[in-house]
Amino acid sequence: MKVVTRLAALMILIVATGCAVGPDYERPEMETDSNWTADVEAPFNAADPESIQAWWETLDDPMLNGLVERAFQNNLDLATAVQVVRQAAALRGISAGERFPDLDGAGSYTRERQSQNGFPALREPAEFESFALGLEFAWELDVWGRVRRLVESADADLVATVEDMHDVRLIVAAEVASEYVALREAQVRLEVARKNLETQQQSLDLTQTRFENGAAPQLDVAQAETNLANTAAEVPLLEGDVRDAMLRLAVLVGESPSALIDDLAAVKPIPVPPSQISVGIPADVLRRRPDVRSAERTYAAEVARIGVELGDLYPRFALDGSFQFNSTNSGSLFDADSVSYGLGPSFSWNLFDGGRARGEVRAQEAVADIALIGYRSVVLNALEEVESSMYRHARELERSTSLERASSAARRSADLSRQLYLEGRSDFQNVLDSERELFSAEDNLLQSRAEVVSTFIVLQRSLGGGWAAAESGSEVADAAGD
Repeated sequence: MKVVTRLAALMILIVATGCAVGPDYERPEMETDSNWTADVEAPFNAADPESIQAWWETLDDPMLNGLVERAFQNNLDLATAVQVVRQAAALRGISAGERFPDLDGAGSYTRERQSQNGFPALREPAEFESFALGLEFAWELDVWGRVRRLVESADADLVATVEDMHDVRLIVAAEVASEYVALREAQVRLEVARKNLETQQQSLDLTQTRFENGAAPQLDVAQAETNLANTAAEVPLLEGDVRDAMLRLAVLVGESPSALIDDLAAVKPIPVPPSQISVGIPADVLRRRPDVRSAERTYAAEVARIGVELGDLYPRFALDGSFQFNSTNSGSLFDADSVSYGLGPSFSWNLFDGGRARGEVRAQEAVADIALIGYRSVVLNALEEVESSMYRHARELERSTSLERASSAARRSADLSRQLYLEGRSDFQNVLDSERELFSAEDNLLQSRAEVVSTFIVLQRSLGGGWAAAESGSEVADAAGD
């Protein structure tokens, strides 16, 4: 017994001090520029961009803030991501459980009768009872660190799913904000279209009166009717855009499609993004973006699994044992003389498998290399998205400024052409042209203002805004039950 105990203690010591097989993970290094290269003159700065954690609040729209929070609570894509984290936490628990022995309780009762006519022959049938109650355990000793690598990979997988959940949260916030902007854009464009309809109706009434008084040809009336009808044709399209945005927003916040129609019916202006935007430096993006963090953790998990596969090339050691009470009489089952036990080490080693185990190792090494390539691809795409969104936001700001000047000029032109027509110093064609140009200029301006906000949202999405990186550790701990 002393020999067995010492051997078991020695094997446990080996487990505690042994090294894990397989490569130790090293975080991949990616060279980045010290600053962004987008050649733009725009409201960007490299200040610490912590304000983007709730970037939608910078649009200063309480309705939008409420919709984003409701989406965080009820969005079905986000709910699915949360369940994926729960699943990963459970799988991590399964892997961690392999570090501990399996302990099983066992018991039995048998009543047996032996045949009198069997061999050896008995003078009379024999009957007896058998009682057994005890414990059995088996413990794989992680001499080569296979189980440690298994737990390491499960830990990395869990963190990757949490980062994926953060990415879904970021996407949900961006989708809600984008759809909200689309709603407000459609509403204000519809309002402008209706106001232009009123102006064009007045022009039609004016030409009709002048025609009836013989002061204008019938052509002016026909042209005014055409202009009015073309503008009226835009109204149903814009009304459809308004309804589509309302329905989509309701689904994004996890409610029935018609749930928000009354709440969103009132026309509100298009939100205005802040005049200064903190973008940080490229290294900040790689540190903050959930998809980059997830890809890095996925690579770490695949590297750890190389050690898991390598562990199958080495012998597996285990401690097996049992402790039981056995008796033919229930009254003496727990007596000292009814005790039986066994304890001892064992090992198994697959000495030949046709190269399958080594093939599994090589395959896993390839999977890890694929994960590394995937990580590098995610990094490059992240940097590209930021550069592109910064450039587009800056260009759209310039475009919007030009369209504001064009809209003001079109308004002055429309007023002047109408006045000249009333004074008989210009024909009606100039009125029609100026009214069409005014409607187009105002509509283009509204679309550009909405696009300014949309490019701001895309920029925040590319920067990784919308969640707090500091919360990641606590969320992983909560999911894993640590």
